[in-house]
Amino acid sequence: MIEQRKIGSRIQECRKQHRLTVEQLAEIVGISPEFLRAIESGQKGMSLNTLTNLSVALQTSTDYLLFGSLSEEKYLVMLQVLQTCPEKRMEELALLVKKILELCQ
Repeated sequence: MIEQRKIGSRIQECRKQHRLTVEQLAEIVGISPEFLRAIESGQKGMSLNTLTNLSVALQTSTDYLLFGSLSEEKYLVMLQVLQTCPEKRMEELALLVKKILELCQ
């Protein structure tokens, strides 16, 4: 069962960790501050699109926001960020990641 209050609480916690105001996060996600406040307080639910936009903006997984699950979150966050990358830039991004990994070894 999805508990709106817990979801809202996790969103608020992540927002504060990123030092974002309600107004700043709402603008990034493309929703009104009033709607974000209602989500954070558990008074309203949200669309999948809004959930995805929140997870990308907060650099966390939708799993974490919905269920508090941190399993494999580091990989899910990377996938969500990659989904925002234009297709024509993916090859360049892959080369960049390979170079960074080479430097880490």
